[in-house]
Amino acid sequence: MQLMTRRRKFILITTAILIVGISNFYSSYINLVISGLFQQYDFKTENKAFEFSAIPSKGRDIYMMERNFESFLQRNPQTEDTVLYRTFKRNPLKFWNWYQYSRHEMYTKYEYKK
Repeated sequence: MQLMTRRRKFILITTAILIVGISNFYSSYINLVISGLFQQYDFKTENKAFEFSAIPSKGRDIYMMERNFESFLQRNPQTEDTVLYRTFKRNPLKFWNWYQYSRHEMYTKYEYKK
């Protein structure tokens, strides 16, 4: 009886790990179905002097934002607000994004600010 319980626990844990691992591999497809094609990620400085909406499917990615922010800083050297924040949270319930949350620049490089 106890062997069967151990076996079931092992199967459940292994299945959960496989589901999370495989879903993280296919997270872009899952996000496409759940959030749509034009998913938007907003970034702002604290005083909102610079704002950017990244929409990767339209080519407005993080690298474009960084170039625009550099241009903004060059045009406005007097600004004290030189830190860029993301305005979107990580959602731990979206387990298919866990790998992206831990590795992608938009989550690791930019701090969250309401």
